[in-house]
Amino acid sequence: MKKTLTILFALFCLANAVCASNMPDLKYKNINLKDKISYDAQTDIWSRKFDRKNKNYFIKSKGFGAFYDYLDANRNFAFSTECEYEFIHNNSLIGYSNRDLKFYEIIYSRNTVGKRPLTKEETEAILPDYKIISLSEFSPKTNSLKIKKDSGALKIFLFNDTNFAFDNYIFSSGNAKFEQYDLRGFLTVEKPGMIQFSKPGEEDNKNWYVLLVR
Repeated sequence: MKKTLTILFALFCLANAVCASNMPDLKYKNINLKDKISYDAQTDIWSRKFDRKNKNYFIKSKGFGAFYDYLDANRNFAFSTECEYEFIHNNSLIGYSNRDLKFYEIIYSRNTVGKRPLTKEETEAILPDYKIISLSEFSPKTNSLKIKKDSGALKIFLFNDTNFAFDNYIFSSGNAKFEQYDLRGFLTVEKPGMIQFSKPGEEDNKNWYVLLVR
């Protein structure tokens, strides 16, 4: 029995390690379940600092599906960003959406929430170690884009400057070596080749993209 529990514990730790390693190496700490964040409406500043005297704070809670809710100090629903990854950057609450392949600034005012998509320049500032590729850069005729890979691994982020949503899209390749992550628009290319970004089982879908890495 003791041996069985030890094996189960080891498998549990391994599973957690795999989940952790599946996230890209972002320098911004993800807001985790049950974390508290505060918001100052007068200065429009978000913070991880928790002050018990300040009742204007929110607790991250499990929501519907892949998304999380934020509860107010009375444990009532306050808002949801509908993003899979959330962090505070330059006093702003930022979320990343797998569906949209976009970073958003979360705008909170009078108990309502809105989202402003970050520009490519703002995204580049957040991801200085990544090559940012806009979907509009791909050829409209072949849906392909040629990029050059120097020595070492190449970190890529696909920036969605279209209105299309990418539910259930994945990267696939027959010859290139790459690592993809739970955050859908990110990948690390380790070996040149062809990498396709598409929705499996929908060969007639025109919204697919091919990276030709040389």
